[in-house]
Amino acid sequence: MTSQKATLIGLVAIVLWSTMVGLIRGVSEGLGPVGGAAMIYSLSGLLLIFTVGLPDIRRFPGRYLIAGSVLFVSYEICLALSLGYAATRHQAIEVGMVNYLWPSLTILFAILFNGQKTNWLIVPGLLIALTGVCWVLGGENGLNPGEIISNVATSPLSYLLAFLGAFIWATYCTVTNKYARGFNGITVFVLLTAVALWFHYFLTPQPAMIFSLPVIAKLFTAALTLGFAY
Repeated sequence: MTSQKATLIGLVAIVLWSTMVGLIRGVSEGLGPVGGAAMIYSLSGLLLIFTVGLPDIRRFPGRYLIAGSVLFVSYEICLALSLGYAATRHQAIEVGMVNYLWPSLTILFAILFNGQKTNWLIVPGLLIALTGVCWVLGGENGLNPGEIISNVATSPLSYLLAFLGAFIWATYCTVTNKYARGFNGITVFVLLTAVALWFHYFLTPQPAMIFSLPVIAKLFTAALTLGFAY
């Protein structure tokens, strides 16, 4: 695969992932943050079984299997719960923007840890990305530190999970690129995420799942989008 084709596929994946913010939020409003996420990843895992297949994990490099599983599951849980726990839909969009620090962090980590070649333009690029996120968090007042802190304080767990998730996903991309050796464990990783979420759902108090046609439509759309993005 050429670098241009790989870049194009990556851009398409980012576009698909960007739609997940609204879809996950919509599902969580009907099924709850944990229950909704568990349903999404369960259906997406089933889709991947038929499209990608179940790999023979015995052939996977040990470091890839262990690190990939832990990082992937951790990230997806952070993302889904950060959106589900957001106080409002508008805040869910802001949380999604915080999470989208991961492309910039992935580039930075690739340079620092994988020896990726770059030039000086990476510095202003990273600064612009960070400034954009801060601008979103400031709301109508823009780059106002007091407003940013006040906004984050309304739902600190959501913003913390999104911020942590950005670092986890950047680490996942860096680690898997280094250790995967051509293997693809995405089906296993998505199924493990579903299992972890179901454990959380059944072992902790959760709101009842309320199914409706709009919620079901968003659920299947989210599962399809997640599956095809990966």
